[in-house]
Amino acid sequence: MGSANLKAWIEGIIAAGLAIGLLFLPITVGDSQFVLSILPILFISLRRGMLQGFFAGIVTAIVAVFLNGNADLITNLVNQFGPFAFVGIAGFFAKFTQRTLNNKRFPNAALNIITASVLGTVVSFVWVLIGSLSSDDATLTFTDALKREGLSFLLIAGAAILIFLLLAKVLPQVFIPRDTPFLSRKEKSKLLND
Repeated sequence: MGSANLKAWIEGIIAAGLAIGLLFLPITVGDSQFVLSILPILFISLRRGMLQGFFAGIVTAIVAVFLNGNADLITNLVNQFGPFAFVGIAGFFAKFTQRTLNNKRFPNAALNIITASVLGTVVSFVWVLIGSLSSDDATLTFTDALKREGLSFLLIAGAAILIFLLLAKVLPQVFIPRDTPFLSRKEKSKLLND
């Protein structure tokens, strides 16, 4: 395993650790409670791609299942595993984001970042919504769950978009690791891109 590959896996573990840490810091707004744990997973997905994004999400999901302590496997899969494990799909946009940032085309990079953030958040939101609807609360209707979880979705997606766009504008190199597989040697050359 090369050092570049090892760095990518270590970054995935760090992102999972940050996501796990954010599990303990829920934010409550009205009836909604949301956790910003998917932000590090989205970031590593945009920085390293889908593989490390899925890895960080699955590690976070496994820890979330053990922290929950619920013995019901199906409930754990829907409520804890699903919302984190599949956020890595946002890594599909890593190549496009890195290329557009490298070529100093911020509007295109912004579109990629927004799309990736919304996609990752929607995937998590769908799992959370399914978990809310499958809960034991018989009085919870679809519209109530949609309102409660919809506010959480909007706040998390908004936070992800705002944070990542600011990072891309101020420090675009944060999204482009030195050993990225998404840029050719020619694209990495400072002489061509400055």
